[in-house]
Amino acid sequence: MDKKILELIEEKRFGFLREELKEIRPADVADAFDELDEKNSIILFRLLPKDSAADVFSLLSTQQRKDIVNAIHETQLNEIMDELYFDDKIDFLEEMPANFVKKIVSSSSEEERRLINQFLNYPENSAGSLMTIEYIDLKKEMTVKYALKHIKETGVDKETIYTCYVMDAKRKLEGIISLRKLVLLDEECIIGDVMDKDFIATTTIDDQEEIAT
Repeated sequence: MDKKILELIEEKRFGFLREELKEIRPADVADAFDELDEKNSIILFRLLPKDSAADVFSLLSTQQRKDIVNAIHETQLNEIMDELYFDDKIDFLEEMPANFVKKIVSSSSEEERRLINQFLNYPENSAGSLMTIEYIDLKKEMTVKYALKHIKETGVDKETIYTCYVMDAKRKLEGIISLRKLVLLDEECIIGDVMDKDFIATTTIDDQEEIAT
């Protein structure tokens, strides 16, 4: 598929390419960037539909991302940042110079700004630097019926849905439960009664090598 993209760029059939990109998987589009020079990479990125630009961006190399950041308008960049999974955003910001990070942080919401600063301050090889906050969180007071409704409503924006995390009011982990288990339970069961409380926990500053053993 990336061969077709390259041919359309070479032929300067940009209008047709814009329509074709609506049907091409982000991974295939990202592959095409490896064959393009900086100028044509920028052209291709500008042609991407808004709803797939962030997905493609997250798959590009560090240098390709930097080239795009330096070329696109700040409004478009903020739109991409808004669409990225939070951990993808952190990975990207860790690659960028301080002045760029400051600009992105300043345009973020107060809550996201706090989280970005928190994650960027983790030691390089810590567990906190690897974790994702794109998960499904439940409350132990929920019924299974309500929990499944909550997953349906919020799961589309989450990176991880197959394991759900039961949190208290202070965001402390109280238990975990799999989506598979949830769909097999009676819908009137209470999450606190059926969740798994026997889990291995680690702090965000623990070394990733230590928690893997």
